[in-house]
Amino acid sequence: MSCCRPLLLALLLAVSGASCAGEQGRGLVLLPGEGPLPAGVTERDPRLFYHDFGHVPDGDTVVRVFQLRNEDPVDVAITRVVPGCGCTVASLRARLSDGSVVPGEPISSKAEKLLVIPPLALAEVEVKIATRDMATKNTDKLITIGLTTDSPNGYFLNLEVHIFVEKPFHVVPAALALGRVPVNGGGEAGVEIVPAPGFTQVISEILALPAGVRAELAREERQGIPVWTLRAVLDPPLALGPRQETLRLATESAPGVPGREIEVQLTAQIVPDLSAEPERLVFAADRALSRSASTEVFSLLAGHRLRVTALEVPEEHRAQLEASVEPLEPDDGGASLRWKVELRTKLPLGAEPLLTGKLVLHLDDPQHPSFELPYAVHVK
Repeated sequence: MSCCRPLLLALLLAVSGASCAGEQGRGLVLLPGEGPLPAGVTERDPRLFYHDFGHVPDGDTVVRVFQLRNEDPVDVAITRVVPGCGCTVASLRARLSDGSVVPGEPISSKAEKLLVIPPLALAEVEVKIATRDMATKNTDKLITIGLTTDSPNGYFLNLEVHIFVEKPFHVVPAALALGRVPVNGGGEAGVEIVPAPGFTQVISEILALPAGVRAELAREERQGIPVWTLRAVLDPPLALGPRQETLRLATESAPGVPGREIEVQLTAQIVPDLSAEPERLVFAADRALSRSASTEVFSLLAGHRLRVTALEVPEEHRAQLEASVEPLEPDDGGASLRWKVELRTKLPLGAEPLLTGKLVLHLDDPQHPSFELPYAVHVK
């Protein structure tokens, strides 16, 4: 029995050594953060996986780079990154011992390994938050970023960031949305701006306006709360196409102390004065039966009444199509705010599978002598 003891001891030592060899390394190890403390943060948190952005003005973008050293004796790969918020963007890179930097794959990549970190090299996880895209304002928010690795010494890591986005004012609605604005009519819209609870900033004035935009700012008290009304006007004539401008308002955090500017977006789609609903006459037609479709033509200019004097079908389709027009609410002079236009097929139809063109409405209006109405008839 005594002769077996050395063998048993040798086996125990071998198993113990194998176990220790398998446990060598610590995977990706977080390093302490550096740099100044953010606004509103008085002391650095001892938790290496946690970063406090503090109080951040709405509209700013903040960045924190977490560094992790590979303390395994072999390469370690980050295989997946899951941000805990749509406002958070995470990116990867490896910082090698020679000082070179190797970018990782985008975290949305389907690659098996997003980033490979050699032993003792650093993995850097950059966390970027665009506060403008955050739905949660004026309250504490904790965001978790999950990492998955292939290290047996730590498959999963969680990083956490805290942020408090300061938005001193609420703009209702969120933008000056003018919608469809006629070229010769112009347009206007307004928003109300109220202070958020806990903030004492006030709006002092409208700053320099974009070209072609007029605006005015009025203040009133409602149940002891200041409310500012901002109205903006686009004066005609205007250029066709989309229009997007930014109006800037100055604020004061205390009398005579400038605060952060407020930006209010203005959007508009500049369109011709005359329009139709629907904009095109589109319908399918049977070769054996007459079919039709109609639309209404009107002016986007306030109170603008139209008088249609003639309706013209393209010459090449006059044998197969006919059109009519009638005022919906005519006045004594025959003018109307809206006109109904109907397009009908005439039998027999030809062999063409598609009839496309434009009807032309002739108007008794020197500023708008005519209006073109597209059509497409699918013949079956």
